[in-house]
Amino acid sequence: MEPAPPEFDLIAQLWAPLTLGAPGAFGLKDDVAQLSSAPFGHVVTCDQIIEGTHFLPSDPLDWVAKRLVRRNLSDLIAKGCKPIGAFLSVAWPKSRPYAHLADFAAGLGQDLAELCGACPLLGGDTSTTHGPLVASLTLVGVPLSAAGQPILRSGAQAGDLIFLTGTIGDPFLGLQVRLGLMDGQGLEGAVSIALAPSPPPLAVAAIIATHAKASIDISDGLLADAGHVAAASGRALELDLERVPLSAEARVFLDRAQPPVEALLSLVTGGDDYQALTCVAPAEAKAFASKMKALGVQISQIGVCRDGQGLNLFFQGERLDLPARTGWQFSGA
Repeated sequence: MEPAPPEFDLIAQLWAPLTLGAPGAFGLKDDVAQLSSAPFGHVVTCDQIIEGTHFLPSDPLDWVAKRLVRRNLSDLIAKGCKPIGAFLSVAWPKSRPYAHLADFAAGLGQDLAELCGACPLLGGDTSTTHGPLVASLTLVGVPLSAAGQPILRSGAQAGDLIFLTGTIGDPFLGLQVRLGLMDGQGLEGAVSIALAPSPPPLAVAAIIATHAKASIDISDGLLADAGHVAAASGRALELDLERVPLSAEARVFLDRAQPPVEALLSLVTGGDDYQALTCVAPAEAKAFASKMKALGVQISQIGVCRDGQGLNLFFQGERLDLPARTGWQFSGA
């Protein structure tokens, strides 16, 4: 196995090019980075990926890095913010060749440049481990709203319309196929998406910042994350599951499944969709949807906010009981 170069050579070869010449990175030759001042301050999000938990050991390393970027970027987009800097921490297994780390860096750099609006890498840390690959990315952003505030979970009001970008369920389906738990015939597109689900384009952040009252990215699962908005806002979120946008692959899955409502519930609780769920006042809804469509973003109204508490589900005109599991949650067990 090819040995890794000395630390500072590794930084110069793999990470320094990802700074894109940002002056605050100091060429990654110092112990700190400096952020330029922002009129309303900065927002920060951080997510990690762990081999065997968030990705399979056989996954291509460039796509693993892209998954890491997209987990973080979806948070900022849903909050109406744009990224201005990234910090990376990697624990690299001694059992993996150095060439794989170069693949990881290439994927990271590509998504920071293309999806994050030429966001520079400003710093971080690389170490080795006898355990699995673990990587953590911190994205620093700035809010795009006129008030200079991120669009939080807590702003939904009774009467707001609930919108969802993109489609739901493909990452769940793709993972089931990859784990050998589901027949993959007709689900090839979902398998590809599952490697690194794509969030909405960065330009969506400005639309959310302008029009949304509350917003969240769909990472734990549509039902779980809608429930987070309901709890934070002190409102009831009413969702019509028939309106949830699905891909052609997800429709294939539903056509095979019996009963279909159980299959649909698996899609809306699967997670890792990285789409944005937003609550928009009726007076803003037309402009909001028109701007999304002008970007080529699929946008669907899937429900409405009401006075009350919690999450209310409807399917074919009938109210459904919430499933015991609405999405992913941390378990110390």
